[in-house]
Amino acid sequence: MRTRYTTSLGFVALVLAACGRSAVTPAAPPTQLIGLIQVDSVQVRVDGSQVSAHVKGVIGDGCTELAGVMIQRGLSGDTSVSIQILSQRPAEAICTQIAKLYDETLRIPGDFAPGHYALRVNSIETTFDVP
Repeated sequence: MRTRYTTSLGFVALVLAACGRSAVTPAAPPTQLIGLIQVDSVQVRVDGSQVSAHVKGVIGDGCTELAGVMIQRGLSGDTSVSIQILSQRPAEAICTQIAKLYDETLRIPGDFAPGHYALRVNSIETTFDVP
């Protein structure tokens, strides 16, 4: 009887010890693909020394999300402005093929002196004048 009791306690201790450790490692977060959205049109609006860009395009499919917008102006004397609109999606995702549209007006920071400027938004280039 005593042997059976000791064996049962040993088995219970073994089961409890196994419960504390998991043989399964946690899943790594999915790899994200970062890219530029598809830009279809850009309209520049000038109001005095303030400039904004009305941008329309496609973010991507059902799994793709907007990842951010980066606006850069050229250094002193450089009349170029660059806007990058980024998207992200899980690398291995199977997603609906319904396009998510982008339609935003982006204010370009700072005041613009009178002159001729070049604006690039992802793959679309245009020019504008500040009177």
